[in-house]
Formats: sequence, C-alpha cells, structure tokens
Amino acid sequence: MLESIFSLTKTLSDHLQATDLELASATDLVCSVVDTLNEKRNVETWNAIWECASDQCASVGIEMQRPQVRRKAQPRHLQEFVVNSQTGSRERLETSDDYRNHCFFPVIDRLVSELNRRFSSESCHILRGATALNPKHKTFMDKDCLLPMAKHYGVMEENLSAELHQAKRLIERKKQNGDIVNTTHDVLVLLRPYKDAFVDLYKLVCISMTLPVTSAACERSFSCLRRLKTYLRNRSGDARTSNLGVLAISSRRAKELDINAVIDRFAANHNNRRIVLL
Repeated sequence: MLESIFSLTKTLSDHLQATDLELASATDLVCSVVDTLNEKRNVETWNAIWECASDQCASVGIEMQRPQVRRKAQPRHLQEFVVNSQTGSRERLETSDDYRNHCFFPVIDRLVSELNRRFSSESCHILRGATALNPKHKTFMDKDCLLPMAKHYGVMEENLSAELHQAKRLIERKKQNGDIVNTTHDVLVLLRPYKDAFVDLYKLVCISMTLPVTSAACERSFSCLRRLKTYLRNRSGDARTSNLGVLAISSRRAKELDINAVIDRFAANHNNRRIVLL
C-alpha cells in the first residue's frame, strides 16, 4: 500500500531536494502529484492493491486473516472524559474495507492535506514570481507573474511596471557590453549600483534570493557543521568555527578562490611565522 503511494511522492521529494531547484517547476510538480493522489483515492485502486497483497501472501504462505485476540475495551471510569493519552483501545482491522477506510484513505488524505498546506495557492503565486526573476526562465521580468508576489510584499503595481521597463533595457545593454546575466544573483549584482532607482524591483530580487521552497539547504548546512565541530575542535573559538562553517557551506565559491593568493596574503599578515610560506 505504502509503496504505491510513496512511489508517487519520491520524484517530488528528490526534485525538492535538488540544489538547482526551480521554484515554478516545484509548484507544477506538486499540483501534478496532488491530482494523482486524488485519482488513486478510489475503491478500484484499493482492490488492485489488496489483490496484489493477497497474491504475495499466498506465495510465501502467510495467512491474510489475523488471529482472534481479546478486544481491549476502554476503562469504564474514562468513558465520560476526553482522553489524550493512549489507553490500549484501537479499531480491529479484519476485512478489506476496514484497511481501506482506516489505512489507505487516511494516508492519502493526510498527504494531500499537507501538500496543500505547504504549497497553498498564495504560496505558489509567490514562488512563480520568484522564478520570474531568473534570467533563464521563460517568464523572466514578466509583469503578470511578478504581480502576485509584488502585492504580497507591498509593492505598488505602477512602480513595478515602470521599473520593469527600465530594468529590461538596462539588462539588455549590459549583455551587449559583455556582462553575464544568467542567474538571479547576477541580476542582484547588476541592480545593486542602481538600487535607489529600482527600489521595489531590487527588494523583490533580494526576497527571491532568500526565499526557500524546502529546508533541504538548511539540512545540508547542518550536515556540514557536524563534520566541522568534531571532538578535536571543541576548544576552537566561535570566530574560527564560523569561518570554517562558511567555507564548508559555500564550498562551490570556496573552490573558486585562488589558493596561492590566499597563502600569500596569510603569510604577509603574519610575519612571525616559523614556517616560510612565500
């Protein structure tokens, strides 16, 4: 039962944990998974799962019927009260309909409910607006895609329209001069000298740079910190540990540094080193 359900969500889970995740594609994939889960919530799908499980049990000699056990009743002195803790009383599942109504349907309902809560219509509109600030996306600088995000963060439509028109011309001129504008970060760097002229657009770009769709990036960062904060480094100061954390988390940018230039600068700042680095 769970294999048939989680096989649908595995693709979504892998996509949401990707480092090069596009926010708009994430929302489209979530909607597709929700529709598929709703379609599987029917008697025909459950009957197919039940028949498959019955065939597997028969092939390995497992009885489908559970042995009869004494049913545990709720204590009489608790029957008129609302009990939040476990009392050992639970529904006994015997037939196919029992498993369908108490296991299969509730699991699908909970998955759909959590996906709709996490990716609500308002959140999806904001995520699509953040994707419209990516130069590689087909909706780059599209006003209709940016408008829901702008309204959510208090940006006036008139100001956004004027800034988008000027920003498009500025980006095209920069590209003609040889500047590379391929990512949202490149747009941020390009607009930074003109942030007083593009106040609202610069604000939206900053928000899109810090707007995550999942916590996977944070989890990867904490995984890096566990390798840094070892038992041998317990006596390291906060400043050194923080610097090591920045290097580990931003490993891609750290690898682009010129190691020889770093060593030369380190040696020039500490003239009393016993090891000659130059």
